[in-house]
Amino acid sequence: MLLLSVYAVVIWSAGNGLLPLLPKYATAFGADEVGIGYYLALSYGSIALGTLCAGWLAARLGRIKVQMVVMALAVPPILFLTAGIATFAQLVVLTAIVWWFGGISLSLASIAAGLSAGASERGTVLGIMALMAPVGSVVGGLSVGYLADVLGFSGMWVALGLIWLVCPAAGLMVRDVSPGPRTARAGSRPEGLWTTAFAVLLLSAVLGSFGSFIGGFGRSLVMRSGFTNGEITSTVAVSGLATLPFPVLLGYLSDRFGRIRFLGVCYLLGVGGLLVYSVAATLAEFWLASALVAFVSYVSTGVGSALVADLVGRPAFSRGLASYSATGWLGGILGFAVGGMLFAALGYSRGFLVGGVLLTLALLMLAPIARFTATGHARKA
Repeated sequence: MLLLSVYAVVIWSAGNGLLPLLPKYATAFGADEVGIGYYLALSYGSIALGTLCAGWLAARLGRIKVQMVVMALAVPPILFLTAGIATFAQLVVLTAIVWWFGGISLSLASIAAGLSAGASERGTVLGIMALMAPVGSVVGGLSVGYLADVLGFSGMWVALGLIWLVCPAAGLMVRDVSPGPRTARAGSRPEGLWTTAFAVLLLSAVLGSFGSFIGGFGRSLVMRSGFTNGEITSTVAVSGLATLPFPVLLGYLSDRFGRIRFLGVCYLLGVGGLLVYSVAATLAEFWLASALVAFVSYVSTGVGSALVADLVGRPAFSRGLASYSATGWLGGILGFAVGGMLFAALGYSRGFLVGGVLLTLALLMLAPIARFTATGHARKA
């Protein structure tokens, strides 16, 4: 778990630290709000594709450890190339490639953790993996903006490429795990991958992610003027600090009291954060909103991943977890692609409220899932 956590936290730190800066960086190449939205949507499409590929690769090829090392080794050279780009098109292509490898790598690490966990500890173990997202927000939020201010964007890309080399080093020492079948816990009745409950969970997760990414994208656009690089990325650090204890805590509690109620709490807090975004003007207000919305992107994922294991069982876990993980990136695609047009048409305040409506719909969709589950385990759909 320590090695898997180190592997994941480097990727999360780079991604979470870069994300709020990319709109500002793209603006320097002449991109407008709609163009930036499509750029980030394409990047998240690459993450989604990489995440889905990881599920297929893990199920078909095994050797998860080897795959983790190979995928991580491919990223530093691309980051070094990004330091010398001259056009927005080059930025789009190279970012998409890095995000693809990052999506595969993160998903492989989560699959390895999930396959190593027993049925009674999945929430805790996958909560630890989910914890790496807020930890990465703290590390990336405090460091990436600082690197950009001190070294410039070109120096920042080189530094990130060197830091990324920690990932293959950690992957080399990870104990490999087989995706083969394991006897399910008594009382659990996995029904395969495409149950009704699992399909509804995926749709709810897409809507929740869609709303939360509208919030994060809008925050980056609003803060482009009047805030420094360090202040922009500090919102990510604060959101990570605010949510730091909760992925493991809620994962542990969900092992004992069921998953659905804790997913609902995360979505409800996210709705509150989008309401704050709609009126935010000061750095402190952006901090508060970011912290609340982060419960959707950082905390709910661990509980949701454990629920996937309950619903689909071990034989389909690799593909099931990859599909669920991809919902976050699919929501990002929608949030960025639609968000650029949404903010241009409605303004920022109303755009944030639309995100709140989407999160509310995601919350309401959790109720049908509860009908197919009992104490966190799958009933027959």
